Amino acid sequence: MPIDINRYNKILKDTNTFKTKKIKTFIPTPLDSDYMNGYIKRYFIQKSNDAGSPIYEISKDLFSTYVISPFFISVSILWRIIGTNDEISESNLKSIKLGCKTIRNLYIYLPNTLQFSKK
Repeated sequence: MPIDINRYNKILKDTNTFKTKKIKTFIPTPLDSDYMNGYIKRYFIQKSNDAGSPIYEISKDLFSTYVISPFFISVSILWRIIGTNDEISESNLKSIKLGCKTIRNLYIYLPNTLQFSKK
């Protein structure tokens, strides 16, 4: 089979086709209304073909685009932000455990179960 140099050069110049999107991470900022509800919803993604790849927290808007992608696994969890430290920690540990059914190492990403909490 002859090598098509023109085709090769075209592919070489068109590298945008092969670039992956940079994932825009997100750190939630609970609002007063969230503190009244006692919870926020958090959204996470990870590459589907590599369980050791980084886990990213993303916004709700971005989550809707990644949840349909075959290249990523995604999970959302409820994150408790009101109560006693024990109540918050226990609740968030349960949420992490549920999230780990989808993204196995989610617990590594969320070591602080009291993150965003208010007494």
